[in-house]
Amino acid sequence: MRTLQTITFLLALLNGHAQGRSRTLTTDSGTVVLHYFTSGELSTKEWMDSQDHWGRSSAYKRSGELIFQGQTRRVAGHASVHFSYHPNGGVSKVETSDAPDAGIQWYRSTTTFDEEGNKIGYTEQGHDGRGLIPRVTVDTDQAPSPPTVAPKPTPAEQNGDQGQRLFVNEVYVVNGSRWPVEVSVEPMAPSPALQAGKYLIAPGAQQLIGSYSIGEAFVSPVKRMKVTGRATNRKGRRRAIGVLMMEDRQLGPERKAWYYHVMGTGGRVGIGF
Repeated sequence: MRTLQTITFLLALLNGHAQGRSRTLTTDSGTVVLHYFTSGELSTKEWMDSQDHWGRSSAYKRSGELIFQGQTRRVAGHASVHFSYHPNGGVSKVETSDAPDAGIQWYRSTTTFDEEGNKIGYTEQGHDGRGLIPRVTVDTDQAPSPPTVAPKPTPAEQNGDQGQRLFVNEVYVVNGSRWPVEVSVEPMAPSPALQAGKYLIAPGAQQLIGSYSIGEAFVSPVKRMKVTGRATNRKGRRRAIGVLMMEDRQLGPERKAWYYHVMGTGGRVGIGF
């Protein structure tokens, strides 16, 4: 029996060594978990702040090149990142999950990598203000149209300008405070999908406040609009409260979501008054 236990222990030890080693550091700013390749280079880094509210997870190739980075949180719902590893300590799979405390929005994704850190697969699913992710497409199964004569190219097309794709930027506000917050939006360039307005957001809820499209560019909403907030506590007292851009998430090749978060005094989330 003792021989069997010794063999089992040695196998577990060898398996752990084959997948690299981990190290946990605690600092004034929070906790950092580092995972290394078996050859000693950094493979992944997971940081969570000292309040256990906000964090960021990153993965790297052996050369030090960043291959993944994601925001994590444990307030106003959750946003998590889970790493799996190859025997050489490199990341093999990244699984993300994101959902607010309230609302219909949720999102999950899985990205896979080979042993050299090259991306080899990606899947996603979720639900947001526009419906299911990925979007459902309809095949009309129509008979092929008769051939048409191509129009004569314009001078711009002859010079190589084929036109730009429009990249969609969606803007959300997450209320991680304990109070209802009235958010005011003042776009610098109003459009049908992004207009000036006010939104009352419940504690723990997430609200889509608009979107805008830019030709082949993802542009931060900080450059496109002004977002402010006012909170009301149970005694009816009102005061201005910070609403700051804190994270973004790539939803597709031509679509990105930007997240403002309601803040309290001192830059902390959810402080009462």
